[in-house]
Amino acid sequence: MNKYTKTAAVAAVTLMAASSSVYAVVPSVSAKSVPAYQKNLHKKGTLTVGLEGTYSPYSYRDKSGKLTGFEVDLSKAVAKKLHLKVEYSQTKFDSLVAGLGSNKYDVVYNNMGKTKERAAKYAFAAPYLYTKTVMITKKGSDIKSAADLKGKKSAQSASSNFGQAAKKAGTNVVSVPGFAEAIDLVNSGKADVTLNSQDSWGVYKKAHPETKLTAKVTNVLGDTSAAPMLNKKNKALAKKISKAQKQLAKDGTMAKLSEKYFDSDLTKKP
Repeated sequence: MNKYTKTAAVAAVTLMAASSSVYAVVPSVSAKSVPAYQKNLHKKGTLTVGLEGTYSPYSYRDKSGKLTGFEVDLSKAVAKKLHLKVEYSQTKFDSLVAGLGSNKYDVVYNNMGKTKERAAKYAFAAPYLYTKTVMITKKGSDIKSAADLKGKKSAQSASSNFGQAAKKAGTNVVSVPGFAEAIDLVNSGKADVTLNSQDSWGVYKKAHPETKLTAKVTNVLGDTSAAPMLNKKNKALAKKISKAQKQLAKDGTMAKLSEKYFDSDLTKKP
């Protein structure tokens, strides 16, 4: 082998080694690709949560204007487990589902009940809260049971599971944006009743001990549960959220948050 040939051969071997080195790093880049549950996030590295922000004690503004509540604290803990930042998109209840469909946020944490109609169009993570349904009326009302609801005016968020139940029970639904407005209409006599969760009523009653309203448990919905609701394309994210909530239940975080906001543990299935 002459000097020129030997030099060319060494150069060729060096080039091949370099090429092999470049190819070898490709798998490591792939290994660091975005996890499946993060691929459809509204914002990279962030869990964007849709909620009302006016529905105490689930999500509301405190006296300083800071967003707080059971579902705010829970979603923060979930995001931390998922190694994501968390941001909130506040909107009226009847707009929450539409916003999820148009990808304005990744998940709705807003006391959402899983119904057959919703499950057909959306994905759900595991439930995180269990409660009963109550009929809230003025004291002395002739509404004593679900059979008495027919023909009555019911103040409801029309697209909520409570609103749908009130409609099926034969009430004339007066549409309102949220729980506070529903309570106002019953107090003013512009509505006869509103259906809502027993825990929401309990918090309201505690904050308004002088109230002239009362509540009776009803079986129109049976025992209800709340679960995170997501776009169908986010099934991988739903599984990760379920896993995170299971961990938070195991370490006692969920129970502590429930005790903080509801004065009882509503996170365990009856």
